[in-house]
This record gives sequence, C-alpha cells and structure tokens, in this order.
Amino acid sequence: MNLGVVNTIFNSNTFLIYSEEQSGLWVIDPGSNTNELIEWIFKKNKSISGILITHAHFDHIFGLNDIIQKFPDCIVYASPFAIEGFESAKLNGSYYQEIPFVVDCRDYISINEGDLIKLWEDSTVKVIETPGHGIDCISFYVNGNLFTGDAFIPGVKVYTKFKKSNKATALHSINRLMEQFDADTMIWPGHEKNCLLGRLK
Repeated sequence: MNLGVVNTIFNSNTFLIYSEEQSGLWVIDPGSNTNELIEWIFKKNKSISGILITHAHFDHIFGLNDIIQKFPDCIVYASPFAIEGFESAKLNGSYYQEIPFVVDCRDYISINEGDLIKLWEDSTVKVIETPGHGIDCISFYVNGNLFTGDAFIPGVKVYTKFKKSNKATALHSINRLMEQFDADTMIWPGHEKNCLLGRLK
C-alpha cells in the first residue's frame, strides 16, 4: 500500500510504502512535511524501517535529518553518487535557495542497478539506475508501482541543466522504463500526479 504526501514548501512528493500487518514502513524521498509524516506514523503505531532516496536534490532530502533523529535505527538507501549531494549544499541545490542544508548521515547503504531491497518477507524493491536529471538518480519498482523521482515525470520535460545532468542520458533512462515495464505499471513521480504507464505509450 502506498501513501503520498505533497511537500508544501517545495511541491515535491514523499511516499510511504506500508502494510497494515507490518510495524515497519518505508519512506521514499522525505521532503519538507516531516512533522505531518511523523505524526501519521506515530498515530498508526508504526516505525520507519528504511528510507529510499531517488536522488540527492534538497527538495527530496530536506526532511532526512528530522526523520533520522526520530528513527535513528532506520536505514538510508541511495546511489553511491548521492553522498556528494548529502554533504554539499551547492550540489543539492539548497544553497541557491538561501536555505543551505546538508544531511547528517554518514552511514547509509549504497545501491546499484538490479539490487533488491527486502521490505518484508514477501515483498522486495528493485533498484533501477535512471541517470540524466542527475548522475545519482535511481527509480524503485515494487509490486506494480514505479517510483521515479525526477528522472521521469509524466507530461513534464526532464530538467537537465544541473552541473551533473545529461539530456541524452535522461532520454535513455525514460526509454528504458517505457520498454521495461508493462502498461499497467503505476508511475509515482517526484513531482505532479501519478499516472499509468500505459497512458504514455
């Protein structure tokens, strides 16, 4: 089951993957509304098992420190390239918004193409590298749902004007996803609304 939260400051999407039967849930791209998210988690008597990061731009990681502080045992999963954005306000973009921010997390698990992350006994997340918007961009597939961050936002051209962006690579990543997944796959992007992949083919 997925729950989406729109971060009111940055207008980015945070997603929770959870099961009523499981005490631990998973967060994808914690943005700015961490108080609302944490309140919901406590109300449901749940905890956070892990955090999945699609890429290390500030509007997708701004709430990471708050969550780690409240749930210090949770595990952060991200691209090996994401650590640069974690540690640099200029690379994650927060410096240019006049809210310089770095992640207080030195212990995280580096993930790569094809890795499988175990959520629960009967459910795993597959890691798909989708660079272009950034070199660290990763998408996550679980049970018919594809979480794409900013690598693929249906109806929106991928922004490729960052220092480590690449327009051709971004297009290649989108084409890979279009070819690899079925029409009934639900796309959950980092901004805007979710969309069936079949509507785009």
